[in-house]
Amino acid sequence: MNIKLKSLTLENYKKFIGQETFRFYDRTMISGKNKEGKSTLENAYMEILTGKEVDGTHPDGIRPHGEDGKDLNRADVIREVVLDIDGKETTIRKITKQKWRKPHGQTEEVLDGNTVSYEIDGFPYAPKKFEEYMKELTDPEILLMCSNPNPFLSTLKKSTADARKVLEKLSGFSLEEFLAKNPQYAEVQDLTKGHSVEDTMKKLRKQLTDQKKKLDQKSTELKYEQTRDSGDQIETADLELAKGEWQDKIAEIDKQEQALDEAAKAYDAANSEIISMKSKLNEIANNAGAGLREQRANLDQKISDLNIQNMGYANDMKLAELDLQHSHMGIERHKAELEKARKDYSAASQKTFDETKLHEIEVEQFDEDSLICPECGQVRPVSQRNNIRETFEQSKARRIAEQEKAREVFNAELSKMLDSITEIGNKAADDLKVAQEAKKETEQKIAEVRKQILETSSEIEKLCGELDKLPKEVDLSGNEEYQELSKQIKKKEFALSAMDNGSEKRMELRQQRNHCIDEISKLDAQIQKANADAEQKERKLSELKAEFDKQKQTVADIERQMDVISQFSIEKNAALAEKINPFMDGFKFEFLAFTLENNPYDVCKLIREGTEYSNLNYSDRLLVETAMVRGFQKMNNLDLPIWIDNSESINDYRLPDLDTQMIVLKVTNNELRVEPF
Repeated sequence: MNIKLKSLTLENYKKFIGQETFRFYDRTMISGKNKEGKSTLENAYMEILTGKEVDGTHPDGIRPHGEDGKDLNRADVIREVVLDIDGKETTIRKITKQKWRKPHGQTEEVLDGNTVSYEIDGFPYAPKKFEEYMKELTDPEILLMCSNPNPFLSTLKKSTADARKVLEKLSGFSLEEFLAKNPQYAEVQDLTKGHSVEDTMKKLRKQLTDQKKKLDQKSTELKYEQTRDSGDQIETADLELAKGEWQDKIAEIDKQEQALDEAAKAYDAANSEIISMKSKLNEIANNAGAGLREQRANLDQKISDLNIQNMGYANDMKLAELDLQHSHMGIERHKAELEKARKDYSAASQKTFDETKLHEIEVEQFDEDSLICPECGQVRPVSQRNNIRETFEQSKARRIAEQEKAREVFNAELSKMLDSITEIGNKAADDLKVAQEAKKETEQKIAEVRKQILETSSEIEKLCGELDKLPKEVDLSGNEEYQELSKQIKKKEFALSAMDNGSEKRMELRQQRNHCIDEISKLDAQIQKANADAEQKERKLSELKAEFDKQKQTVADIERQMDVISQFSIEKNAALAEKINPFMDGFKFEFLAFTLENNPYDVCKLIREGTEYSNLNYSDRLLVETAMVRGFQKMNNLDLPIWIDNSESINDYRLPDLDTQMIVLKVTNNELRVEPF
């Protein structure tokens, strides 16, 4: 698309009061002193087509103003361009109008913002429709970047990443297309997660350092475990041999115990006979004392039942005494609440609304001196005097109404407060009656329980007297069978005492046997521990080897990821340079640099004859900027006017001979001129 600026008309725009029209040529020189409007012409052109000024910011302060700083109001701000678009002449007009409104109760209008409208060849266009029209021609951001170098350089100064994005958009470079053509870098997006290559490499280098430390640690642990001395461990064969010796001792003890068993049989038979006789003796005694035990058991049961009953009465007494205590506390609390309610009601009843301010407002009088202008000393016009009086009366009436409303609110709140206090007092009185009644009932219950305890205790005392009168054991002195059996038992016990059942020797052997078993148990534990230690060492070695291999793989994975991202950065930036630099004349873009450790990182540099843009002299910078803007146009199949500012810093013969419209701004000592050159 080819766009050529033919004329620019400004009316009430910035320093241009009234209407002025400027014609443009294939090579146009805009010259003049400072503050004559050279940059204003360029900003007006860009603002009409893109809505932004040359530096990419939105326009501000476009309305002319006087030396006092006040804007020229009520006049429309109009800027109009006549363009040749692909051979067709098109007139675009942008109009900014002020909106005025008259607030209620005021005689003068106040400014209420601005409205912007457009016309194309005399046909009205709303802002949204005009925006759609411009987008059909070309993207306004691309048009801005392709007309003047300042927007891109401003972006580059703020952010290298944003500048690269602008270049990718202008050149049509697509990361998705690059990845599609280079599937070996498919994982890069997951690795970078939207961050720069440099930041991602920093993150991976830190991870690599940490993981290598962990790898060294695992290697040290593995070597230690492999070379750890096991000489302090007891051989299981020695332990098994010692265990066998103790088992032989147990076998010998078992033989001695078997010999003792034969001698013990006769002793056990005699002892068994004595036990049988004693059992029969007990049976005789039990049969003779059955009646006595039954009498004592019946009395014990009655006494026990009465004691349990008394325990229940005692619990009832404790609960009743606790209820009585709570009743006393409730009575005191409700009395205090009732007294407080009475005092609160008395205090609230004495409150009244303070009408001092209301009376002060009611006696206010209009100040006649306010009808005189303090500046000129003259009486104000009738309309103003009426407005002042009316304002005073309205203010007075409003404030009186506010005070009366406040009085109503006060009285309503006071009434509500008195009702609330009355309700609290009534509740306290009711609660007091309930507490007093509960006290009376509790005192009656305590008297009843106390009586029950006294009666039960008296009955227990009576039964205990009866129990004490009964003998504790039955008298068997007259029972011949019992006495004869007792004599036989004594004779057999005397004969048994002369016999030996080998219990002491048996106990000694049993202790020896238990000692052997304990020693065998200790040896078994040592054998199990030795086996477990060996298994644990083997298992730990296996685990450490697996962890070492896993950690080694982690380090290798990070190194591979770094290699992939490094190569991706190199090839991606080379592809971006191949996409852009063929369109740049006399300089080139560099997108890749390397750290001292030879790690790649993204840059965006303009290089002319081996020198970076920021180190060039001013004239060479102008040449780079002009070539860059023309290159942007060629990348997007555009022929647009190129504006070159501050051209006085470069010799006329060094100005480039562009194949598109060129508009040069130059500071001179003359008035503003727009002319061909």
